[in-house]
Amino acid sequence: MNIKAIIVGAFHEVIELTEELDIQIVGLIDNEKTGSYHSYPILCDDKNASKLSPEYKLVPVVITPDLPSVRYSLSKLYGDLSFNFISLISKDAKISKSAKVDTGTIVQHGVNVSSEANIGSFVKLNTYCNIMHNSIIGDFTTVAPNAVILGNVRIGKSCYIGSNSTILPNIEICDNTIIGAGAVVTKNISSPGTYVGIPAAIR
Repeated sequence: MNIKAIIVGAFHEVIELTEELDIQIVGLIDNEKTGSYHSYPILCDDKNASKLSPEYKLVPVVITPDLPSVRYSLSKLYGDLSFNFISLISKDAKISKSAKVDTGTIVQHGVNVSSEANIGSFVKLNTYCNIMHNSIIGDFTTVAPNAVILGNVRIGKSCYIGSNSTILPNIEICDNTIIGAGAVVTKNISSPGTYVGIPAAIR
């Protein structure tokens, strides 16, 4: 079966992941680049996506930006334009058979998602992050490289979990929270903000 996709945001890592999965890239949509990128045509920018021909609108899109707020806005834009979405899961990722990964999510190589974990829609799991058993990652959240989320953790929507950070077991983190690189979260976070350090505290 020949699977196709349009990539929203000309990001080379996602292009390479899409190629790895043998998904045919029809083209890219990007607000800064024109012409072509990595040999793929730039179809238009976001504001002109509504003008794409019907044949393009039958192709599912992949939304690439790291920032949760940008992914949220783009998912709404393209959803309102009646595009469908596709998830990308690297062949080198380890996803438990009892875990769940929702639509529009990107899982890069080396990621581990353990048993009964629940990964929301439009989540981005970067290289070598580790999501342990029974954890929940809310929609639009980004987990940066090498972050460790231990068992029974609940992370809200539109959070950013920084690289090399650690979330200890049974922790709950509210929506719209940023965890800085290398931080260690030792207690629940109920107020949005940026948390850094060991133990993590609001900046």
